[in-house]
Amino acid sequence: MIDVHRLDSATFHRLAAGYGGEDGVRTLREAQFSKHLLLINFILEQFPDGGAALRDLLERSRTAAPERFRAVIGAPLAGGWTAIAARAATREALAGADRDHVAAIAIVAAAAAGVDGCVEVPVHDGRAMLPGHGAVEAGGASAVTVTAADGRLLVTTDEGVLEVPAESAAPVPGWLPVRPLSAAAAGLSIRLDLDDLDPYRHGYHVPPANRLSAAEFDEWQALFGEAWALLAVRLPERAVELAAGLGALIPLLQTDARSARSATLRHSFGVFGLTLPPSSHDFVVTLVHEFQHSKLSAMLDLSRLTDPADDRRFFAPWRTDPRPLAGLLQGVYAFVGVADAWRAMQGAVGVATARFAEARLQADRGLTAIEESGALTPEGESFVAGVRRSADRLLAEPLPAGADRAARASLAGTYAAWREHNRV
Repeated sequence: MIDVHRLDSATFHRLAAGYGGEDGVRTLREAQFSKHLLLINFILEQFPDGGAALRDLLERSRTAAPERFRAVIGAPLAGGWTAIAARAATREALAGADRDHVAAIAIVAAAAAGVDGCVEVPVHDGRAMLPGHGAVEAGGASAVTVTAADGRLLVTTDEGVLEVPAESAAPVPGWLPVRPLSAAAAGLSIRLDLDDLDPYRHGYHVPPANRLSAAEFDEWQALFGEAWALLAVRLPERAVELAAGLGALIPLLQTDARSARSATLRHSFGVFGLTLPPSSHDFVVTLVHEFQHSKLSAMLDLSRLTDPADDRRFFAPWRTDPRPLAGLLQGVYAFVGVADAWRAMQGAVGVATARFAEARLQADRGLTAIEESGALTPEGESFVAGVRRSADRLLAEPLPAGADRAARASLAGTYAAWREHNRV
């Protein structure tokens, strides 16, 4: 049975203010889990027999260990796959390997729950992925046999039988593990995947990076640890949220050495793609920025905030292309978080004051356009009022006059460039 989810008033207003707390984030995760279940059911319907054997395996796993089952099915990249596969199915263009990926998720859930089973897992580009664990080198095979037995995962390939090793085990030939990032500071800790293997980690504006070398992974881990120390000390409430809701990061291909990139996908809660940030404080801002997008996207599965019939385009103070109202709201919500992050890092990071001055004006300008749009639903009006209260608190923070003047000049320049670019 799948639950019906609604945001209670207190959680809604906490999220509107830019936070949600650990409980609010868990509420969003619960709703995403149910969405994944619905989409998995739809994908199973694409099998000739309705996926009877896989349904049975999933149900036995859910009954045996509900929380472990929930962790596998609710994982961020499970959401990414369900969205990709379900969209393809609605267009009658679902590839067999994409449909059959449900077997990989089902067998991982079975092993987590201590349920025995056996499935055929599809091979993507020479590798068979076991989500959250890693990938087996499978050569030219189209599928491999994966068995769950006594909580273990055994993979049968042309080379023989490989038991998926424990995370701390020595390297095993033919096996590529998903490597975790972890950090602890000021009594707060986090652990998540740096996933450079999952075949459904794509969809961003640049391609995902291929397998990172050990040295590259170590660089990510070191910088992530530094960023977490800043977050835990300077932004503990946001650190708590991230620890509760961020499950994975996807390294993106660095296509331009002069700029860092990051993005969140609408239907993948708790994961986003990014290039390695240039500094720990940029990593902090990226984590906050993208998790704001993730929270709002998850909220939009539960609440309609803008009129979908409104097709106007608006000035977004952080870019030169015009944005639809829903996109502008996403950006404003993220930039309130960005401004808050820079505010908190003043005194620890040299550029923080200037960046705070810029970000709070950008959020305010975009928010004003949303407020004046006349295209918010009643829930949207309530949500935007909460965002406004947070934005006004940021605007009330005292700043050196020079920083404020420079920020206003920068915003004016961006608006002039936008007008020129769009011939307004």
